[in-house]
Amino acid sequence: MQPSILSTDPAKPPKPTGATFLMRFLIYAGAAVALLLIFFVAKFLFWAQCFQLRAFVARGGSMCPAVCEDERIIAGMDAFNARAPQRGEVIFFDQKESNSKFIKRVIAVAGDTVARGPSNTILVNNAPLMLPPPCGKNNAYAPLAPEGPPFETVKVPKGFLFVVGDNLDNSYDSRSFGLVRLDKVRGKALLIYWSPSTSRIGCKLD
Repeated sequence: MQPSILSTDPAKPPKPTGATFLMRFLIYAGAAVALLLIFFVAKFLFWAQCFQLRAFVARGGSMCPAVCEDERIIAGMDAFNARAPQRGEVIFFDQKESNSKFIKRVIAVAGDTVARGPSNTILVNNAPLMLPPPCGKNNAYAPLAPEGPPFETVKVPKGFLFVVGDNLDNSYDSRSFGLVRLDKVRGKALLIYWSPSTSRIGCKLD
Protein backbone atom coordinates (compact mmCIF):
# COMPACT_ATOMS: atom_id res chain seq x y z
CA MET A 1 0.00 0.00 0.00
CA GLN A 2 1.56 3.21 -1.16
CA PRO A 3 1.56 6.10 1.36
CA SER A 4 0.00 9.36 0.35
CA ILE A 5 2.54 11.95 -0.67
CA LEU A 6 1.92 15.60 0.31
CA SER A 7 3.59 18.23 -1.77
CA THR A 8 5.54 20.84 0.22
CA ASP A 9 5.65 23.24 -2.74
CA PRO A 10 2.83 25.81 -2.71
CA ALA A 11 0.96 26.34 -5.91
CA LYS A 12 2.49 29.11 -7.95
CA PRO A 13 0.17 32.09 -8.49
CA PRO A 14 -0.64 32.93 -12.08
CA LYS A 15 1.57 35.50 -13.68
CA PRO A 16 0.00 38.97 -13.73
CA THR A 17 -1.25 39.96 -17.13
CA GLY A 18 -0.92 43.36 -18.75
CA ALA A 19 -4.51 44.16 -17.79
CA THR A 20 -3.74 43.38 -14.11
CA PHE A 21 -0.74 45.73 -14.12
CA LEU A 22 -2.84 48.46 -15.70
CA MET A 23 -5.59 48.02 -13.12
CA ARG A 24 -3.11 48.24 -10.25
CA PHE A 25 -1.50 51.31 -11.76
CA LEU A 26 -4.86 53.04 -12.12
CA ILE A 27 -5.80 52.23 -8.52
CA TYR A 28 -2.50 53.56 -7.14
CA ALA A 29 -2.63 56.64 -9.37
CA GLY A 30 -6.21 57.37 -8.32
CA ALA A 31 -5.28 57.05 -4.66
CA ALA A 32 -2.32 59.41 -5.13
CA VAL A 33 -4.47 61.98 -6.91
CA ALA A 34 -7.12 61.74 -4.17
CA LEU A 35 -4.48 62.31 -1.46
CA LEU A 36 -3.05 65.30 -3.33
CA LEU A 37 -6.54 66.74 -3.77
CA ILE A 38 -7.29 66.32 -0.07
CA PHE A 39 -3.96 67.97 0.78
CA PHE A 40 -4.56 71.01 -1.45
CA VAL A 41 -8.17 71.44 -0.28
CA ALA A 42 -7.07 71.27 3.36
CA LYS A 43 -4.25 73.72 2.66
CA PHE A 44 -6.67 76.12 0.93
CA LEU A 45 -9.19 75.94 3.79
CA PHE A 46 -6.42 76.52 6.32
CA TRP A 47 -5.24 79.57 4.39
CA ALA A 48 -8.71 80.94 3.76
CA GLN A 49 -10.07 80.09 7.22
CA CYS A 50 -13.46 79.84 5.52
CA PHE A 51 -15.77 76.88 5.04
CA GLN A 52 -18.87 78.48 3.53
CA LEU A 53 -17.57 78.94 0.01
CA ARG A 54 -19.46 80.41 -2.93
CA ALA A 55 -18.60 81.16 -6.56
CA PHE A 56 -19.23 84.51 -8.24
CA VAL A 57 -18.76 85.94 -11.73
CA ALA A 58 -17.36 89.48 -11.97
CA ARG A 59 -19.56 91.79 -14.04
CA GLY A 60 -17.91 95.04 -14.98
CA GLY A 61 -14.35 96.24 -14.58
CA SER A 62 -14.46 98.47 -11.50
CA MET A 63 -12.09 96.15 -9.59
CA CYS A 64 -9.70 95.52 -12.49
CA PRO A 65 -6.79 94.68 -12.44
CA ALA A 66 -7.42 92.80 -9.17
CA VAL A 67 -10.64 91.24 -10.52
CA CYS A 68 -11.57 91.84 -14.15
CA GLU A 69 -14.77 91.30 -16.11
CA ASP A 70 -16.01 87.70 -16.52
CA GLU A 71 -13.46 86.27 -14.10
CA ARG A 72 -14.74 83.65 -11.66
CA ILE A 73 -14.10 84.17 -7.96
CA ILE A 74 -14.28 81.98 -4.86
CA ALA A 75 -15.61 83.86 -1.83
CA GLY A 76 -15.72 82.93 1.84
CA MET A 77 -19.18 83.87 3.08
CA ASP A 78 -18.24 83.18 6.71
CA ALA A 79 -14.98 85.18 6.66
CA PHE A 80 -16.35 87.93 8.88
CA ASN A 81 -18.47 85.91 11.26
CA ALA A 82 -15.97 86.47 14.06
CA ARG A 83 -14.20 89.66 12.97
CA ALA A 84 -14.61 92.84 10.95
CA PRO A 85 -13.01 93.41 7.52
CA GLN A 86 -9.53 94.89 7.51
CA ARG A 87 -7.85 97.43 5.25
CA GLY A 88 -6.83 95.88 1.96
CA GLU A 89 -9.37 93.04 1.94
CA VAL A 90 -11.70 92.62 -1.05
CA ILE A 91 -15.28 92.22 0.14
CA PHE A 92 -18.77 91.49 -1.16
CA PHE A 93 -21.61 93.60 0.18
CA ASP A 94 -25.24 94.50 -0.52
CA GLN A 95 -26.07 97.90 -1.96
CA LYS A 96 -29.65 99.17 -1.80
CA GLU A 97 -29.88 100.26 -5.45
CA SER A 98 -28.85 96.85 -6.81
CA ASN A 99 -29.96 93.25 -6.45
CA SER A 100 -26.40 92.11 -7.19
CA LYS A 101 -23.60 92.08 -4.66
CA PHE A 102 -20.91 94.71 -5.02
CA ILE A 103 -17.22 93.82 -4.87
CA LYS A 104 -14.77 96.48 -3.63
CA ARG A 105 -11.57 96.87 -1.65
CA VAL A 106 -11.63 98.16 1.93
CA ILE A 107 -9.25 101.11 2.25
CA ALA A 108 -10.41 102.57 5.57
CA VAL A 109 -12.01 101.23 8.75
CA ALA A 110 -13.41 102.88 11.87
CA GLY A 111 -11.19 105.74 13.02
CA ASP A 112 -9.45 106.25 9.66
CA THR A 113 -9.65 109.50 7.69
CA VAL A 114 -10.03 109.48 3.90
CA ALA A 115 -9.44 112.59 1.78
CA ARG A 116 -8.73 113.63 -1.80
CA GLY A 117 -5.06 114.00 -2.60
CA PRO A 118 -3.23 115.79 -5.42
CA SER A 119 -3.31 114.45 -8.98
CA ASN A 120 -6.28 112.16 -8.47
CA THR A 121 -4.81 110.33 -5.49
CA ILE A 122 -6.60 109.23 -2.33
CA LEU A 123 -5.15 109.88 1.10
CA VAL A 124 -5.80 107.49 3.98
CA ASN A 125 -4.68 108.94 7.29
CA ASN A 126 -2.69 111.53 5.28
CA ALA A 127 -0.75 108.84 3.36
CA PRO A 128 -1.29 108.10 -0.37
CA LEU A 129 -3.35 104.99 -1.01
CA MET A 130 -1.13 102.15 -2.23
CA LEU A 131 -2.94 99.36 -4.05
CA PRO A 132 -1.34 95.90 -4.22
CA PRO A 133 0.55 94.87 -7.38
CA PRO A 134 -1.71 93.09 -9.88
CA CYS A 135 -1.41 89.35 -10.34
CA GLY A 136 -0.75 87.71 -13.69
CA LYS A 137 1.18 88.48 -16.86
CA ASN A 138 0.62 91.71 -18.81
CA ASN A 139 -1.69 93.03 -16.10
CA ALA A 140 -1.18 96.57 -14.84
CA TYR A 141 -3.02 99.58 -13.48
CA ALA A 142 -4.27 102.06 -16.07
CA PRO A 143 -2.82 105.58 -15.81
CA LEU A 144 -5.03 107.83 -13.69
CA ALA A 145 -6.76 110.85 -15.16
CA PRO A 146 -5.56 114.25 -13.88
CA GLU A 147 -8.72 114.70 -11.79
CA GLY A 148 -10.81 112.08 -10.02
CA PRO A 149 -14.37 112.18 -8.67
CA PRO A 150 -14.91 114.81 -5.98
CA PHE A 151 -15.72 113.69 -2.45
CA GLU A 152 -15.58 115.21 0.99
CA THR A 153 -12.99 114.30 3.59
CA VAL A 154 -14.52 111.77 5.98
CA LYS A 155 -13.53 110.14 9.25
CA VAL A 156 -14.96 106.64 9.22
CA PRO A 157 -17.25 106.06 12.22
CA LYS A 158 -17.64 102.81 14.11
CA GLY A 159 -19.62 100.19 12.21
CA PHE A 160 -18.70 101.49 8.73
CA LEU A 161 -16.11 100.99 5.98
CA PHE A 162 -14.77 103.12 3.13
CA VAL A 163 -14.39 101.05 -0.05
CA VAL A 164 -13.13 101.71 -3.57
CA GLY A 165 -12.65 99.80 -6.79
CA ASP A 166 -9.05 99.28 -7.90
CA ASN A 167 -9.99 100.85 -11.24
CA LEU A 168 -10.14 104.22 -9.53
CA ASP A 169 -11.20 106.19 -12.61
CA ASN A 170 -14.09 103.84 -13.37
CA SER A 171 -15.55 102.73 -10.07
CA TYR A 172 -18.82 103.49 -8.33
CA ASP A 173 -17.77 103.30 -4.70
CA SER A 174 -17.71 105.12 -1.35
CA ARG A 175 -16.61 108.31 -3.09
CA SER A 176 -20.07 108.30 -4.70
CA PHE A 177 -22.50 106.31 -2.54
CA GLY A 178 -20.85 106.84 0.83
CA LEU A 179 -19.74 104.47 3.55
CA VAL A 180 -20.67 100.79 3.76
CA ARG A 181 -22.29 99.51 6.93
CA LEU A 182 -20.72 96.42 8.45
CA ASP A 183 -24.07 94.63 8.53
CA LYS A 184 -24.22 94.88 4.72
CA VAL A 185 -20.98 92.92 4.24
CA ARG A 186 -21.63 89.39 2.98
CA GLY A 187 -18.22 87.82 2.41
CA LYS A 188 -14.60 88.05 1.38
CA ALA A 189 -13.19 87.45 -2.11
CA LEU A 190 -10.47 84.78 -1.79
CA LEU A 191 -9.09 83.89 -5.20
CA ILE A 192 -9.72 83.75 -8.94
CA TYR A 193 -10.45 80.18 -9.99
CA TRP A 194 -11.00 80.93 -13.69
CA SER A 195 -9.92 83.73 -15.99
CA PRO A 196 -9.58 84.27 -19.75
CA SER A 197 -5.93 84.92 -18.88
CA THR A 198 -4.54 81.61 -17.63
CA SER A 199 -1.74 83.38 -15.74
CA ARG A 200 -4.36 84.79 -13.37
CA ILE A 201 -5.97 81.49 -12.41
CA GLY A 202 -5.28 80.94 -8.71
CA CYS A 203 -4.49 84.61 -7.97
CA LYS A 204 -5.18 85.40 -4.31
CA LEU A 205 -7.19 88.49 -3.47
CA ASP A 206 -5.89 89.67 -0.11
